[in-house]
Amino acid sequence: MPYYVEGLSKVPGGKGDVRRIGEYESLADAIKAAEQVIDGFLQSILEPDMTAADLFSKYNDRGEIPFIFRDGDKTLNVKGFNHFSYALARCGSICGPKANAAAK
Repeated sequence: MPYYVEGLSKVPGGKGDVRRIGEYESLADAIKAAEQVIDGFLQSILEPDMTAADLFSKYNDRGEIPFIFRDGDKTLNVKGFNHFSYALARCGSICGPKANAAAK
Protein backbone atom coordinates (compact mmCIF):
# COMPACT_ATOMS: atom_id res chain seq x y z
CA MET A 1 0.00 0.00 0.00
CA PRO A 2 1.62 3.29 -1.10
CA TYR A 3 2.09 6.42 0.94
CA TYR A 4 0.44 9.52 -0.49
CA VAL A 5 1.78 13.03 -0.06
CA GLU A 6 -0.58 15.94 -0.56
CA GLY A 7 -0.02 19.63 -0.03
CA LEU A 8 -2.51 22.05 1.47
CA SER A 9 -2.10 25.63 0.28
CA LYS A 10 -3.68 28.49 2.13
CA VAL A 11 -5.74 30.84 0.00
CA PRO A 12 -7.52 34.06 0.95
CA GLY A 13 -11.01 33.55 2.32
CA GLY A 14 -10.19 30.65 4.60
CA LYS A 15 -10.41 27.85 2.04
CA GLY A 16 -7.44 25.73 1.09
CA ASP A 17 -6.27 24.18 -2.13
CA VAL A 18 -5.09 20.55 -2.08
CA ARG A 19 -2.71 19.09 -4.63
CA ARG A 20 -1.30 15.59 -4.98
CA ILE A 21 2.48 15.73 -4.64
CA GLY A 22 3.06 12.04 -5.25
CA GLU A 23 2.74 8.38 -4.30
CA TYR A 24 5.67 6.59 -2.67
CA GLU A 25 6.38 2.97 -1.80
CA SER A 26 8.23 3.76 1.44
CA LEU A 27 7.58 6.14 4.29
CA ALA A 28 11.17 7.41 3.97
CA ASP A 29 10.55 8.45 0.36
CA ALA A 30 7.27 10.13 1.29
CA ILE A 31 8.95 12.05 4.10
CA LYS A 32 11.73 13.14 1.75
CA ALA A 33 9.15 14.47 -0.73
CA ALA A 34 7.34 16.38 2.03
CA GLU A 35 10.61 17.86 3.24
CA GLN A 36 11.49 18.96 -0.29
CA VAL A 37 8.20 20.87 -0.52
CA ILE A 38 9.04 22.80 2.64
CA ASP A 39 12.69 23.33 1.67
CA GLY A 40 11.66 24.64 -1.74
CA PHE A 41 9.27 27.16 -0.23
CA LEU A 42 11.78 28.34 2.37
CA GLN A 43 14.50 28.82 -0.25
CA SER A 44 12.12 30.72 -2.52
CA ILE A 45 11.27 33.33 0.13
CA LEU A 46 14.64 33.56 1.87
CA GLU A 47 16.10 37.06 1.96
CA PRO A 48 19.56 38.16 3.08
CA ASP A 49 19.81 38.68 6.85
CA MET A 50 16.36 37.13 7.44
CA THR A 51 15.99 35.68 10.93
CA ALA A 52 14.73 32.18 11.56
CA ALA A 53 11.65 33.65 13.25
CA ASP A 54 10.84 35.77 10.20
CA LEU A 55 11.36 32.87 7.81
CA PHE A 56 9.19 30.56 9.89
CA SER A 57 6.49 33.21 10.20
CA LYS A 58 6.30 33.44 6.41
CA TYR A 59 6.12 29.65 6.10
CA ASN A 60 3.39 29.54 8.73
CA ASP A 61 1.40 32.23 6.89
CA ARG A 62 1.85 31.16 3.27
CA GLY A 63 3.69 27.86 3.01
CA GLU A 64 2.19 24.71 1.56
CA ILE A 65 1.58 22.11 4.27
CA PRO A 66 2.51 18.58 3.19
CA PHE A 67 0.56 15.65 4.66
CA ILE A 68 1.50 11.97 4.39
CA PHE A 69 -1.14 9.28 4.62
CA ARG A 70 -2.17 5.80 3.53
CA ASP A 71 -5.68 4.86 2.50
CA GLY A 72 -5.87 1.92 4.89
CA ASP A 73 -4.63 3.85 7.93
CA LYS A 74 -7.52 6.34 7.91
CA THR A 75 -5.24 9.04 9.30
CA LEU A 76 -4.62 12.60 8.20
CA ASN A 77 -0.88 12.44 8.74
CA VAL A 78 1.22 9.34 9.48
CA LYS A 79 3.50 9.18 12.49
CA GLY A 80 7.08 10.05 11.68
CA PHE A 81 6.64 13.45 10.04
CA ASN A 82 5.49 16.77 11.43
CA HIS A 83 5.62 19.65 8.97
CA PHE A 84 5.61 22.23 11.76
CA SER A 85 8.63 20.73 13.56
CA TYR A 86 10.53 20.18 10.33
CA ALA A 87 9.95 23.73 9.09
CA LEU A 88 10.95 25.21 12.45
CA ALA A 89 14.18 23.20 12.52
CA ARG A 90 15.03 24.06 8.89
CA CYS A 91 14.47 27.78 9.52
CA GLY A 92 16.92 27.57 12.40
CA SER A 93 19.54 25.75 10.36
CA ILE A 94 19.13 28.00 7.31
CA CYS A 95 19.25 31.29 9.22
CA GLY A 96 21.33 30.28 12.24
CA PRO A 97 24.80 30.95 10.82
CA LYS A 98 23.72 34.39 9.56
CA ALA A 99 22.47 35.36 13.02
CA ASN A 100 25.71 34.16 14.64
CA ALA A 101 27.86 36.06 12.16
CA ALA A 102 25.89 39.27 12.71
CA ALA A 103 26.27 39.03 16.49
CA LYS A 104 30.10 39.06 16.32
